[in-house]
Amino acid sequence: MIGAGPVGLAAAAHLIQRGLPVKLYEAGTTVAANVRDWGHVRLFSPWEYNTDTAARALL
Repeated sequence: MIGAGPVGLAAAAHLIQRGLPVKLYEAGTTVAANVRDWGHVRLFSPWEYNTDTAARALL
């Protein structure tokens, strides 16, 4: 069981790359709901440092 926050999404991306089944769970109404609630806060680091390489490959 993996949560659908930033770390859970990165973990899921790595599992998908390895051909393993993944099931994500989120307490909110959307994936990464908690992160979306803070979407108005500017990140101090560039986007490339805030995303996982496996997740970027899937995008």
